[in-house]
Amino acid sequence: KTKCINGCELFNDKSKYLYWEDRNVSTDEVEIINFLNKNELCDNKIILHIGIGNSYFASNIKKYKKVDGISISTNEINYAKSLQIENYRVIFFNKFSNNGFFENHLNHYDFIIDTNIKSFTCCQIAFENLFLNYSLTLKKNGKIFTSKNGMNWNRVVRPVLSFSLKKLFHKRLKEFDGPANNKLKVHECIELSKKHDLEFIEPNNSQIAFFKK
Repeated sequence: KTKCINGCELFNDKSKYLYWEDRNVSTDEVEIINFLNKNELCDNKIILHIGIGNSYFASNIKKYKKVDGISISTNEINYAKSLQIENYRVIFFNKFSNNGFFENHLNHYDFIIDTNIKSFTCCQIAFENLFLNYSLTLKKNGKIFTSKNGMNWNRVVRPVLSFSLKKLFHKRLKEFDGPANNKLKVHECIELSKKHDLEFIEPNNSQIAFFKK
């Protein structure tokens, strides 16, 4: 069983459940991609993308050097690999787990993209540890981008049995309402910035970023 630093059991099932690989990309992710591309911020940059979905991010971001994508969905991982996108590496693991990934990538990324940075948190201790890992993984002058809309979500993921005319009976991952305190407030972002010596930035009306000085 996979657990967070506080001992909470985490979702880590590699079964082939349907998830976001066959769904439309979220508007939150599109807005971040458009911002990065419009301002030509990713030229020769190394990016960590949390929650790859249908790999729209890696398919549409411009001029990057490398994208590492993380997912808790085997189907998303397999779909990403099938696209054969250049310099795109995908990894299965729960971002709240202590599997050594972040420790092996200290000062490595120019950007971390996580549109639901707190939404799926198992506990506050795990979230604070995740944010610490993000800050340590950033290079100097690196940035963490998240969505203001995504900050308002509080979710948990569970496998369920579903039926459709196209797929008949099948298993998929479904999102349910989670703990209310998984909604991330602006004042909490400001406090996290101060705690980890980052600069709190609001690039526009839809995003929040944390800048490593």
